[in-house]
Amino acid sequence: MLGKELKLQYAKWIETLNLQDFLAFAKLIQDNKNEIGAAQFFGKFRAYAFEEYLYRLLQTKISLPEHFQIFWGEKCLVWRKNGKDYAMEFDVAIGKKINGFIEPKIVFDAKVELDSARLKTALASFAILKHWNTKVKCLLVYVVKDVDSALLELAGHWVDGIFCLSLEKDETKTLLDYVSKCFSQF
Repeated sequence: MLGKELKLQYAKWIETLNLQDFLAFAKLIQDNKNEIGAAQFFGKFRAYAFEEYLYRLLQTKISLPEHFQIFWGEKCLVWRKNGKDYAMEFDVAIGKKINGFIEPKIVFDAKVELDSARLKTALASFAILKHWNTKVKCLLVYVVKDVDSALLELAGHWVDGIFCLSLEKDETKTLLDYVSKCFSQF
């Protein structure tokens, strides 16, 4: 029964891309976490679903210049020296695929629940990427804020944009406008 309800709600939000429909799906996962399984599993389930929501939203709502694509969970080159490469996976990236790696113009870190540990991890990933490519835009998108507002404000010094997608604070339009504006400058 739970599987059928999850399939129905999944089908609904991928069709509508309505934030309320996605959040209802995420709530169904949360409400049934004991049935779904270990905390790591249901947490990853919600996390991947939010990444997919963001990916599909961008695919549908953003017009990209020729040769740019939206990637979900693919590796971006962050270092190359003496024939050695190091790449990191970002939740969603917009850029070009070159020699097996994404050359991003924008990367997104998507968090269902943003706490201080997750925020610090995102900041570290962004710092490493920006050390390699200072022009890349790094965006943080979250649903639930479970972090001190002062730390989130401080993070704004290293993050190009922080957006909340929740029923209480839906910044979807602001996010889409920001991304569109970034590509009008390329």
